[in-house]
Amino acid sequence: MRAAPSIQIEDETSPRPEFAVLGSLEVRSGSELVSVNGALQRRVLVMLLLEAGRVVPVSRLVAAAWNEEPPDSAEHQVRKTVAKLRSRIPHGPDIIVTDGPGYRAVVDTGELDLLRHQKLLKQARESLNTGESERATAQLREALALWRGPVLSGSGGRVVDAASTALEEQRLGAAEQLYDLCIDAGEGAGITGELRVLVDEHPLRETLRSRLMLALYHSGQQAAALDEFARAREHLADELGIDPGTELTGLHERILRQDPSLTRPERAVSRVPHQVTEAPHALPFDVPDFSGRSSELQWICDAARRAPEGSPTVLALDGMGGGGKTALAVRGAHQLAEQYPHGSLFIDLHGFTPGQTPLSAFQAQGDLLAAAGIPSEEVPTVPAGRAARWQSYMRGRRMLLVLDNVAASEQVRELIPASSDSLVLITSRPRLTGLDGAEWLSVGALPELDSHQLLRNTLGAARVEKEPEAARELLRLCGGLPLAVRIAAARLANRPHWTVQRLAERLRDHDRRLDELTSEGRGVAGALLLSYQSMPREQRTAFRLLGHHPGRYLDAEEAAALLDTDVLTAEDVLEELVDVRLLEAREPGVYALHDLVRSFVQRVAQGQKAPEDGQAVRRLLDHYLNTAERACDTLFPGRRRFGDRDEKGRARDEFDHKDKALQWLDQHRESLLAAVDAAYHEGLLWHAARLPRELGFHSSIRAYDASANAALEKGVSASRQLGDRSLTRLNLMNLAMGKWRLGQLSDAVARLEEAVDLSRQMEDVHSEAECRARLGQACNSMGELERALQLCQDANARAQELGFTRLDGSSLSTLSLVQVRLGRFDEAARSAERAVAIFDSIKEIQLSVDALSNLSQAIERLGRFEEALAWADAALERCQRMSMPSVLPLVLARRADVLVRMGELAEAADSADHALAKATSSTDDIHRATVHLSVGRVRYAQGDLDTAQAQQLLAHEIACRMELRYDEACALWGLGRTAEAQGHPEMARQHRSAADNLFSLMKVPETAR
Repeated sequence: MRAAPSIQIEDETSPRPEFAVLGSLEVRSGSELVSVNGALQRRVLVMLLLEAGRVVPVSRLVAAAWNEEPPDSAEHQVRKTVAKLRSRIPHGPDIIVTDGPGYRAVVDTGELDLLRHQKLLKQARESLNTGESERATAQLREALALWRGPVLSGSGGRVVDAASTALEEQRLGAAEQLYDLCIDAGEGAGITGELRVLVDEHPLRETLRSRLMLALYHSGQQAAALDEFARAREHLADELGIDPGTELTGLHERILRQDPSLTRPERAVSRVPHQVTEAPHALPFDVPDFSGRSSELQWICDAARRAPEGSPTVLALDGMGGGGKTALAVRGAHQLAEQYPHGSLFIDLHGFTPGQTPLSAFQAQGDLLAAAGIPSEEVPTVPAGRAARWQSYMRGRRMLLVLDNVAASEQVRELIPASSDSLVLITSRPRLTGLDGAEWLSVGALPELDSHQLLRNTLGAARVEKEPEAARELLRLCGGLPLAVRIAAARLANRPHWTVQRLAERLRDHDRRLDELTSEGRGVAGALLLSYQSMPREQRTAFRLLGHHPGRYLDAEEAAALLDTDVLTAEDVLEELVDVRLLEAREPGVYALHDLVRSFVQRVAQGQKAPEDGQAVRRLLDHYLNTAERACDTLFPGRRRFGDRDEKGRARDEFDHKDKALQWLDQHRESLLAAVDAAYHEGLLWHAARLPRELGFHSSIRAYDASANAALEKGVSASRQLGDRSLTRLNLMNLAMGKWRLGQLSDAVARLEEAVDLSRQMEDVHSEAECRARLGQACNSMGELERALQLCQDANARAQELGFTRLDGSSLSTLSLVQVRLGRFDEAARSAERAVAIFDSIKEIQLSVDALSNLSQAIERLGRFEEALAWADAALERCQRMSMPSVLPLVLARRADVLVRMGELAEAADSADHALAKATSSTDDIHRATVHLSVGRVRYAQGDLDTAQAQQLLAHEIACRMELRYDEACALWGLGRTAEAQGHPEMARQHRSAADNLFSLMKVPETAR
């Protein structure tokens, strides 16, 4: 007998793990996640961590582990679970120690998020006691950021949930304390979004609601504050039949009469000792509906606060056009104006203004001096004199300057005061790297909550709340760009008969989106056009060529293909586009196009077509095909190579590891799918026929078969148009397997039979053997077991003759499953063992998961349960290593079936529930009936007959719909057994009779039923 897979033990040099319990349980050792399987293990570990440093008696662990009456063996199971945890977790014996009547978790603050959370809350209390409110605010924020949700995500059982409720109350109390500090500091506007989320989670908590009302009132939104009181009264009446308490009612009355006691205290500011008369105050209007940007505002305020004396503080905000930089700078300037007693000045330098030439430093100095009240006759008319006059005016003054819409460093370098305690806020699209000593902040898209608040403020809360889903879609289509959101709101406000849904539908049209986001001469397209026109010709050409990229994300290699250059040069071009804020840098070598920028560049690419565009697209498609083939060759060892590939100049060692190959495919999946569409519609049929194969292989791991099948359908059509029978056969076979995974068996068989015919016509024995093996797989699913047996045996014999190693293994793996169903358990075990050995010899992981699962099933039928569980665990480990959502539910169900046979019902239930959850979230359907059958077996063994029956009925419905005859028979057999246990003998007889008829038609013996 082969030895079961062994458990790997961490060495002494491995890092101590870190634990997170404020949410789902996470255990990390270095950068790796440590898997903690089973509800019992998770509950025991979490209970120890919740009481870290204290002894937890075994009796308390028993109470935490079982919701209902614990079994007689509960204490033994807890001790066994602790032993498993010690072996699974690095340094486990040092972390979980035996202490008297129980166990104790030995972890320090840096190793457990709960301890860090509690330490920060304690430090915040100490800071408040010493009057350090700003430090307390930062500590509270850091503590609250550790919270990811209820302990064990709310599935921890009665004891753990009670502890989680206490922690949640502690968290809410800390949040209320934080918001009190923010409101006292005059930052109410910046916290309304956070408060609204918490209030929506806890609508009956009046203390939270009162903070939201105060924050809204202090940010100038009295009507919104009163709306919150009405909403609270409605919730309390509907849910509890009571009115708001005296505190909330009193606050409502004070807001109604604008009670002076609600005015927030003045913030202490440092002032220059001497007085200045007639200080200029020239800031623009601060829009009342400004929303979000709390972290950016905090950055501006913090940077201003820590500024050294005697020198100016220069803060520069950069970002794409329409991103709200000016509004942010103006809001920050208004909040800081009191700290600058000698006044504030604002100037638009017209760096990107339609029809305007950017102001020179000379012109800007004259305008600023005029705004400061300097008579025109005192303003020199020569550059040197005017620069000196400007610096003389600023010397000794503590002022706030906003230099808006800057195109280049030269515009503002001579505007910065040489010696003063002034603050200079600069906004620009490109990052002005020529400004020494400046602190920079890139202003990106608004987060979803901030975008939502902006829409509520500009359009009105009632209209947004009337169509919440449409509002969310509208905001998604606006891409978090404040200009786009404001224009959309303005269009809706100007058309009260339009619904939000109607505008969202108009924005869905990719070609019209930029036109829809234009109003009264301003729009997103116009803002982006100014950035585009300001670039040098070579940069405009590069940007236009990048418009032919099919996706939102691109890397330097894709850009190199489009631009026909090397990777380093392409990366330089991309970085230049980042500097002018037409690209976003995501990570080294990876870039993103904002959705609206993408619409713009595609419009430019279509409107300014040049001869080199077609060549650029072909180069990109060549790059995709070559790289995807290399990635799939690495991931799927032994697969047949298609056609003659030009290996000249190829870096064949590019994917020296499966993880790198899979990562590349994961990152480029959406672009590859879009590339197939583009190639097909542009008539580039060869690429449209070749690329889908790689998507089909990748989908077999990642389970996105619906979209991969759409690409394969185009691949079949392109192949037929090319008249290429070999490519047609290949795409038909891969499409058939995608349809098989979706449970579309009749379609799969039809395409496989056509692929077999094409193989025979071409006298391609390799292809025919491969197609017949896949046909055997489909026939097995449909319950045509004898035909499946013959097809798999023939395919395997031919694979051995041809030396087709991968097909040798895959045909044996399917053969073993057919043999199990036909009751040939010894033969099935031998077939599966040979398949595993073949896959291990070529380092094929994906197919080995199926083979290991089939081996587990054969061994289980032979009565060797411990060994069967070991093989199931080995399959699970490989499945998780490759992250294979299409197969994971089947492997978990396989494990549950073995555990039921072993009598380990608690662990079996956990594995079955996990399988059901994964199957429900998966797009693949072929294994869903099997999973429901497994859950039904577990529930039957536990005595939960109603749930068992419900699962068996679901399995029966799926099996009938998909023509899964074997699964249909198993479901009927299970229903018969359940009916008998429920005391319904006639129903049991009917189910068993129907099952026996189906098993007999499939020639399944009694021993295999």
